[in-house]
Amino acid sequence: MSKELSKLEILKASRNPLHVVEDMFEEAKGGTPLSDEHIGLLKWYGMYPHINNDELEDKKYFMKRVKLVDTTMNLEQLRVMAKIGQEYAQGLVDFTTRQNIQFHFIQIKDIPKIFELLDSVNLTSRMASGDGPRPIMSCPVAGIDKKEIFDASPLVRSIDAYFDKNDDQFCNFPRKYKIGVSGCACHCPTHEVQDISFTAFKDENDEVLFDLCVGGGLSKSKQIAFRANRYVKESQVQEIAIVCAEIFREHGNRANRGKARVRHLVNEWGLEKFVAKIEEKLGYALQVGEKEPKITSFEHRNHFGINKAKQEGESYIGFATNSGRVAGEDFQAMYEILSKYNAKGLALTATQNFVVYGVKDEDAQALADEFDALGYPYKPSPFRARLNSCTGKEFCKFGITETKEFSKKILVELENRFPNFDENITIAISGCGNACSHPQISDIGFMGLKVRNDEGKRVEGYEVILGGNLEGEKLSRFAQKIGTKIEASKLLDYISDLINAYKEDPKESTSFKEYLHKTSLEV
Repeated sequence: MSKELSKLEILKASRNPLHVVEDMFEEAKGGTPLSDEHIGLLKWYGMYPHINNDELEDKKYFMKRVKLVDTTMNLEQLRVMAKIGQEYAQGLVDFTTRQNIQFHFIQIKDIPKIFELLDSVNLTSRMASGDGPRPIMSCPVAGIDKKEIFDASPLVRSIDAYFDKNDDQFCNFPRKYKIGVSGCACHCPTHEVQDISFTAFKDENDEVLFDLCVGGGLSKSKQIAFRANRYVKESQVQEIAIVCAEIFREHGNRANRGKARVRHLVNEWGLEKFVAKIEEKLGYALQVGEKEPKITSFEHRNHFGINKAKQEGESYIGFATNSGRVAGEDFQAMYEILSKYNAKGLALTATQNFVVYGVKDEDAQALADEFDALGYPYKPSPFRARLNSCTGKEFCKFGITETKEFSKKILVELENRFPNFDENITIAISGCGNACSHPQISDIGFMGLKVRNDEGKRVEGYEVILGGNLEGEKLSRFAQKIGTKIEASKLLDYISDLINAYKEDPKESTSFKEYLHKTSLEV
């Protein structure tokens, strides 16, 4: 299969992969099976085979990612997504850290019907993955939150529409291209780890500008984005996003996928050259901006609870999941609750949680209570609020450890052991070193690997990293390895020991977060 897939590089360089995949699906309608060489192209429609689950027939089942352009689903879209989850995904639905929906157990034979359902409510999985612009990170309460700096949702939709309309130019990059555009008051869309990001702020004249950052990213070549030292006007955001995409398309490293990200190009050229190239392609100089806006610390980037909306007589309510997994029947129940109270829709956050919006003020408490009874609290514990996990080896070819169901059990046990713990922290459990659940920017991170137990057998385990944070260019930091590797079965006790040690001797720290950072520096 790998030899066959390597031949596709020529195809991808000369033809629009999206069109190839669309041809494949047309053939599938007539019963034509997919060949091995086409499997690698499915990612342009957000599809990956379930690799690691030994109980599944190879290539029979797929994970399918659906793109939420501005993080939201209205009632009809939610109804359709619930239907897909129950009827085609065996009730297994994940919310991702990129504010999208992942369905599991999808079969090729069902794709034409799934496409029809998505298309009927203006949803798509086009460019949900693949080597092109990924779905744009944005705030789930854009246009709703009274405290927001700027409603960036029209910009997000416009930029996405441009890339989609011009897919022949923008679907064949050296690798994926991640954008963030936000006017959020608490900076929830993690702009520090995007390839290109625009973060709204108000200058001394109360004018809204965007702080431009470039070259961020996680995984094995992690890097905090550089401030470009340029301020951007609203009217310039889309043009700059497109120009940066063109620069990456034309100059990104196509010979080495390990170096095929915007951050490697920025590092190779230097920040000044990269910014000069942006201005050269724009045909004008951008406003110089030396001062970074004040940025919220990562653990406080939340929208939980019942909140008054901008819209008169309406509220929005933030809820927590357990590690981002939602049962298909729960998805359906969410739709029914929203319909009962005539709420407008649901939006996803960057921490695998969600917000219900367009709720009448007089219905807000009753709706919140029904979601809470369903298992999605609006006043979550610190553990439930900020514990992320990736797909893990259950379905991902890179996964070394099983993470999702494991994380769900860990969370419940932490709540049982520490019912009065009330400090905001972030925890992430990842099945491998690619770190899709963001352990590298969490207070407590676990990255999956194999370790030897007391009997000398190789078992699932985790490397511990501590002290991560996002808080702008200067205060962001990656979690540090502390030289500790533990068996998966001992992870719960390890977190418990950290909390108890902090209670006994906080090391003159003002918070558990500070304590973890100090601990990471002691190694």
